[in-house]
Amino acid sequence: NGQCLINPEPPLLIVAPLTDDFTLTQMPWCEAARTNISVNRAKFKNLEMVEVIVDAMPFRLSRLTAAEARRQLTAETSALTFGDLPSSAESVIGVAPGDNVITARHIPEVNRRLLSLGKWVGQSLAATGAAWIPSRRLVNFATFHHAVVQYLAGGPFPTLFRTSVSEVRSGHFVTTGLHYFTGQEVRLITPEGYDLAAVSKHLARKNRQTSPVRGARAGRDADIYPQ
Repeated sequence: NGQCLINPEPPLLIVAPLTDDFTLTQMPWCEAARTNISVNRAKFKNLEMVEVIVDAMPFRLSRLTAAEARRQLTAETSALTFGDLPSSAESVIGVAPGDNVITARHIPEVNRRLLSLGKWVGQSLAATGAAWIPSRRLVNFATFHHAVVQYLAGGPFPTLFRTSVSEVRSGHFVTTGLHYFTGQEVRLITPEGYDLAAVSKHLARKNRQTSPVRGARAGRDADIYPQ
């Protein structure tokens, strides 16, 4: 509905140690961020939310308390969690596309800026973790930072952070996370002997050649054959 487009749930969460009196308007931005963003402090009256402009594109930052963060990450990442859940001393900053770009969230230019903003938030706050909710992935911040830096420099799409694969029955797998870019997931059918690790590596290899943002065949079966 319209409300979901105006206030979308943040797909990217940055886990960081924050004091109880921290507000987003007092973010101690790192040098790289200060030269690339502007903060619209008048957009929201709520001190737990702020609009940040990156290359003329609006994004929304919001804050979750430690308790709220643990509840959301426990529910969203379930058995696919790779990192530790936030401690009682940590909070979460959500990063979401703003009003004017939410319908273009699948466009590479928007995604690169969202990831850049998440990277800068983490660097500014000495972050410990990052979660991509569409794929239910939670990783340490160093892993997220490395993947994003490579991607922004022209490297491979960070598939293993932004998509995941699960086996629904023998030889049949389904992605989680591609729906953010394509509107649907992809079913993967493999020959005998392919396990979850092999399928994940295959997906990562394919996405080095074609980004899911541009090349995923949403809602269709994709046959995998040994190379």
